[in-house]
Parts: sequence; C-alpha cells; structure tokens
Amino acid sequence: MKKFLKNTAFAAALFSASLLGAAQADENIYLTTAEGTKLFNNAEIRTDYLKLASFLESEHILTFCGPATIAGVMNSFDVKRPTPPQLYPWPLFTQTAIFTPENQKVKSYAMVEHEGLVLPQLAQFFQNLGVKADYHHADEFDVTWLRDTLKATLADPDKRFVANYSREPIGQEGDGHISPVAAYDAETDRVLILDVARYKYPPVWLTVADFHKAMLNKDPSSNRSRGAVVVTQ
Repeated sequence: MKKFLKNTAFAAALFSASLLGAAQADENIYLTTAEGTKLFNNAEIRTDYLKLASFLESEHILTFCGPATIAGVMNSFDVKRPTPPQLYPWPLFTQTAIFTPENQKVKSYAMVEHEGLVLPQLAQFFQNLGVKADYHHADEFDVTWLRDTLKATLADPDKRFVANYSREPIGQEGDGHISPVAAYDAETDRVLILDVARYKYPPVWLTVADFHKAMLNKDPSSNRSRGAVVVTQ
C-alpha cells in the first residue's frame, strides 16, 4: 500500500510538473490582459470583431470547434438563418442546426463528435450552408501570403477568416483546433483569434509567423498540414 501511495504521489508530481511546464511555455498575449486590450484598441483592422463576438459561443463538445465556428461565422453574416425547434420562432445557426442533410453526407454528427472536421470538410460544410468557402493548406502558402490574405479578408465585411491550427506550437494545452480570426494589428504583426473553447482560453494575439507555424502542423486525420478557410457571404 505504501508503495502504491508513493507511486501515485510521484505520478501526481510529474503531472503537476508537466502542467506547470506547459503554463510556463505559454507566453501568449491574451485579449483579457492589459497588453491584449491595448493591442485591440490600437489594431489597424477589427471589422469582424463585433459581429463575430456577438454570436460566438463555446463548443458544446470537445470535438465541436468546427461546428461552433461555423455557427458563429454564419450568424455573423447577413444570410437567412434556420429556425431550430428549440428556439422557435427565432432563427439562428446552432452547432446542431448546421448538420443539414447535405452536411450529414459530408460527415455525420456522430463522426464529427468522434473526430471533428478536417480542413476540406470544414469548407464543404460552409458551402452547403449557402456561402462561398475556399480552403488552403498551410504547406501551400508562406507568411507573406498569409499576412496579405488576413488583411484583405479582415478588412472586407462580407468575408471571414477561419483557421485550422495546432495549439502545440504556441504553448497551449491540446493540439488541433478551429476558430475564427477577428482583428489584425499592423505595428506588432499580430492577429486576434477568437477561441471557441472559451472554457480553456480567451481570445489570443499571435504573430502572423507563429500563426503560420501553428497551421503547418500535420492533421493526423487527413495526413496533411492544417490551414485556413476564407468564407464569403
């Protein structure tokens, strides 16, 4: 029994140390800090922030970063919304309402719950909801293309930039994730990601270079790099 307790205590210490190490590795600038707020106030482009922030909600399931992002982005557009029975007569894209018959054919609710969405599926879900969506794997573009595309997309009220990236390169807990981008600060060359796992992290400011590295990480579900989807209403 003593040996068991000793081993358990040792394992707990290792786990605590790993969490501490992860926390120390996270040197990101979050919107909720004074520095993050200052970046937002001075940001060159923040056209999408208010519309996205008004509708974005946390993923209902750990694998639902894709559906949560899709619902938030679609609600931020001036498009016809469905009327879920639970909200009748009020129209809204919800994380379940986006699973139309067409999207169920792309990937069923059960499969998304099991393993999430890969980049092409993410784009197809948007397209099936009536908007244009162009996806790009990160190994097909460089930092300059990313910066130019971010600036052009974020400055256009009819477009949204959705990222499929890994948390590992930026020192956060976890790996693959999907969330929309809402602002760009030219002076620091940083973008603001509105994390849909809001129970884990608030919105974060990343340099475009670090953002690109996070998207370059390979998605084991597709065996391709992650990337971005530019959505147009």
